[in-house]
Amino acid sequence: MSGAGDAQPPSAVPSVRTALLLVIAVVLSAVGLIVVATRTSGPVPSTAPQVTCRAPPPPPTAPPSLRSAPDPSAAGGRWRATLTTTCGVITLELDGRSAPATVASFVALTRAGYWTDSVCHRLTTRQAPTGLLQCGDPTGRGLGDPGYDLPLENRPAGDRYVRGTVGMARGDDVTGTAGEFFMVHRDFTVAGGRPVYTVFGRVVQGQEVVDHIAAGGGEDTRPDGPPFISISILAVTVDRV
Repeated sequence: MSGAGDAQPPSAVPSVRTALLLVIAVVLSAVGLIVVATRTSGPVPSTAPQVTCRAPPPPPTAPPSLRSAPDPSAAGGRWRATLTTTCGVITLELDGRSAPATVASFVALTRAGYWTDSVCHRLTTRQAPTGLLQCGDPTGRGLGDPGYDLPLENRPAGDRYVRGTVGMARGDDVTGTAGEFFMVHRDFTVAGGRPVYTVFGRVVQGQEVVDHIAAGGGEDTRPDGPPFISISILAVTVDRV
């Protein structure tokens, strides 16, 4: 028969259970903190360069005119064009093998200072059948004329123009243009019977500048007209690569 001195200590099982519950609670709390931190920290910031624009300069009063198209044989091979704009630098690679007449013209107009302080006067967005930023008119009104037209060259397969493409602008009532060019910000396909455009290059750096202008939309919410965010070409340089 056991006396008071022989009493057994309380069972240790509840203490082990309590310890396990405490461990589980700590783990759940830690997981909760991680989830909260993840939710509140947000996505990883984009590494894309931030685009800021400054006020454009007044357009030139008397842009130069070449009067005749340059010799296409002068533009064989590839060229690098650097567009310094009021919203940043855009670098183009020009394909003189596929579009020699167009690239020869681009090089000649660059060296003549044709695009100095010229506004990019047209943006097509939303309901428009194209998605492009059009530049290259020193007058800013779509009336610029270097003195000649260019033939259609390097028509893309399926008449599809992909983001980053650089092409020559062309209206319904003309066979070609020499001064105005565009950069594509959204893939599009030209419908049958509509004007198609010469592809003579692509954007290799600075596409974020074009995208920034496109994201701002058109002036007065128009799908085809001046961009809401003004952008002008301050200077262009070209180098053979």
